[in-house]
Amino acid sequence: MAQPVFDDSLRTGFASIDEQHGLFLEMLGELAERIGAGQHRQGVLDTFQGMRAYAEGHFADEEALMRDRGYPGYAAHCRLHGTFTQRLRDLEGRMGEGPGLLSLETLEFLGNWFVNHIRDEDQCFAAFARATPPQSC
Repeated sequence: MAQPVFDDSLRTGFASIDEQHGLFLEMLGELAERIGAGQHRQGVLDTFQGMRAYAEGHFADEEALMRDRGYPGYAAHCRLHGTFTQRLRDLEGRMGEGPGLLSLETLEFLGNWFVNHIRDEDQCFAAFARATPPQSC
């Protein structure tokens, strides 16, 4: 899988969210480099640790924006975040199978999820938010 590039199609218009998405891509790039260097096990272990921390903070920030804007797709979006978190836990639980194939599967999952989630789900929220003032104002 080709490394996703953070281009304008992935920008939401929320600086903090876009910055966090950029960090996600950096983690993907690091995992790809580690795999390329044959460091499958440590690369995927570091990725799981980083992704857990990333997901906790990023999803909380994104969901707070959605609540603030009264986003009607909030509950469904939260479920998608939960599905991501569970899938990451499932992959991490398979470390005993051997890191080679697992690291490639993890890289592919994260890359596909990232691009699809942002282009489909986050962009839908961003369009809604641009048209709707914050409810707290």
